[in-house]
Amino acid sequence: MNKKEFDAIVDAANAHLTNSFKNRVIGSDGGATPRFEVYHSAPSLCSHKVRTVLAEKQIPHVSHDMQIMPLGKAVPQNYRPSYVRMRLLGGEGKSFASGYTGASSVETQGFDPCVVPTLVDREKQRVVIDSSEICKYLENECDTGTRLVPEGMEAAIQTQIDIIDRAPHVAMLYGANPDGDVRPEGLRKGITGVQARKIVKLRQMMSEVREDPDVLAAYESKIAKEEGSADFVATPEKMRQAYAAMEAHADDLEQQLATHSGAWSMGEDFTMADVMWSVSLFRLKWIGLGYCWEQGGARPRVASYVDRAFKRPSFRSAVFDWPRAYGPSQHVPEKFTPQAKRRFFIDMVRGMNLREVFLG
Repeated sequence: MNKKEFDAIVDAANAHLTNSFKNRVIGSDGGATPRFEVYHSAPSLCSHKVRTVLAEKQIPHVSHDMQIMPLGKAVPQNYRPSYVRMRLLGGEGKSFASGYTGASSVETQGFDPCVVPTLVDREKQRVVIDSSEICKYLENECDTGTRLVPEGMEAAIQTQIDIIDRAPHVAMLYGANPDGDVRPEGLRKGITGVQARKIVKLRQMMSEVREDPDVLAAYESKIAKEEGSADFVATPEKMRQAYAAMEAHADDLEQQLATHSGAWSMGEDFTMADVMWSVSLFRLKWIGLGYCWEQGGARPRVASYVDRAFKRPSFRSAVFDWPRAYGPSQHVPEKFTPQAKRRFFIDMVRGMNLREVFLG
């Protein structure tokens, strides 16, 4: 594929992304258009990882903050055929997602052509999928900012990334603990039954691409995944196992921190492993599992670690303070004030295409 053909595919994906609040250049001094375009979503955990790496490494990029949930009559932007065609360029040789485990990485789930994040490297005409691969790609291609994978630490850092990738973060978001649902009220109301609403939108898109077998196959895979998700979160024993796995997840970090006296997961230096651990642990806190380190002193090293991690400037800008990344939660007092709730509502409205929401 030549550059003209590649750029045409990317430009087609961008045609629907017109909201200037959500589609903008970050980190550029006003000169040439940045090399990288990043397709992500405010509340997406995997997007949090990529945004934090971009902030740590101070990488200029075009940010496309996409609407990924069905909202009124609007089709999620990651279901648009043009976006799926672009993302398929990064999935060559990968098997489509064929089941559901409650996790979200390509390594554990298979390739989902209808999700975020996606990285486009305009210079090298590359599309990179899967958050861990995107983060490694940015580390290898850019020598600015923090070095996140120091030489000789690659294998040890990858071990930590694998632990985080296997954790059932998505199950925590979509499903309740059958022994007591402590998720934020807004999440509980908005996420219940969302798989069925997604499938409706996917079938709507299928009717528009009958002559494109690759995109049709992508939608069929996504529908199967959403059906698996609905079954998973409706099965009490699976959800009990998922919540138990997340408590064990906190133990994994406690044990890692016990191997040294440094401030971060691998020692004195903040690394890629800490990017992943920071966003993972904040998701747990926001969703109501902060008790894993906040009660009883069972995991004191984790408790000390999160106090540092949640203050890191890259985490604050890319996750905590990113518009619409996290809504009100009784488990995060700073996100539960009247001012924070008002700010979240305003940002939600600014991020909507109201015409699409109400008219389709």
